Amino acid sequence: MISYRCKQCGAQLELGSAGGFQCPYCGARAFLSDAEFKGNQEFRKKLLAYYKAKASEKENDYSGDTLWEELGTATYPMANGKNLTLSYMDRYHYPEMVCYLCRESVVYVFDREDGANAFMLGLSRLSFPEADVKLSRCFPMLKSKIALDAGKVCLIFTRKPYFYPAEVFAPFASEHLAWVISRMENICCALEYSELQHGDITASSLFVNSLTHEGMLFGDWRNVERKRSNQDLLDLRKTAKSVAENIHSPALLEDFLLAEPEGDAFQDFGAWDRVIEEGFGGHRFVKMK
Repeated sequence: MISYRCKQCGAQLELGSAGGFQCPYCGARAFLSDAEFKGNQEFRKKLLAYYKAKASEKENDYSGDTLWEELGTATYPMANGKNLTLSYMDRYHYPEMVCYLCRESVVYVFDREDGANAFMLGLSRLSFPEADVKLSRCFPMLKSKIALDAGKVCLIFTRKPYFYPAEVFAPFASEHLAWVISRMENICCALEYSELQHGDITASSLFVNSLTHEGMLFGDWRNVERKRSNQDLLDLRKTAKSVAENIHSPALLEDFLLAEPEGDAFQDFGAWDRVIEEGFGGHRFVKMK
C-alpha cells in the first residue's frame, strides 16, 4: 500500500507541484517508485488526472493577465431576440467582418453566414504531422457559433491568458524579435505541411504570449488557398520589420529579413535556425521585462 502520511511528523501528505508528495507542515517530500505506482493503478490514474487538471488550470488562469483592459463595448441583437454584448480591448475591421479582442475570447462578427462558413473552411483545411500535434495550438480554437439578427453570424474563439497581437508589445528588442520570428516560422511550416497559403500574417493577426513565447495566428481565414507562392514568408519578414526596435544587430538578422525567402517554409526555417545559432549564439529563453 502507498502511505499518505509524512514519515517525519505524521501529517497527511499532499500532492506536490514538482511530483510526488509534500508535507504541508514540515515540508518533507516523498516520491514513489514505479513499482509502487504499478501496485496501485487506480491511484496512478488519479495522480495523472490531477497533474493534467493543474496544468489546465494554470493555462486558463486569467487572474494575472493584467494587460487586458476594457476600452469599448459592442452590442448585437441575436436571432433569439436577446442581445450579445462584447467588451473589447481592441477591434479590427475587415471587409464584411469585425474582429474583437475580448478578455477570454477573440470574437468575429460576419455580415453574412457564408463569410463565417468560408472562415471555418479555411481552418478546417489545416493538417498536422503526427510527430508535432502541438502545432494545432498555434491556430484558432472555436468555442461557439451564434446566429445574430439580420443574417449576421458570430464565431467565438479562445484567447488564452497573456496572448495579444504582436503589435501590443512592439517594438521588440532583437533577442525578443528572434522568438517572434521563430513562432512565425513554426506557423508557416504548419501551413506548408497543409499546402496552404494564409495571406494575412500581420502584426495584428499574429498573437504572442510574452511569458511562454508561444504564438497563434488569427486574422482573416476566409481567403486561405492552396499554396501558390512564398507570400506568407514575405509577410513574415514584413511583420518582423514592423515590430522591430532594430534589425541591424546582429547583422545576420538584417541579412535574413532583407533576403528573399528560401525555397519553402521548411528550408526557410533552416536558414533562420542558422541565424539563431550563429547570430544569437544559440537558442536561449530571454524573459521580457
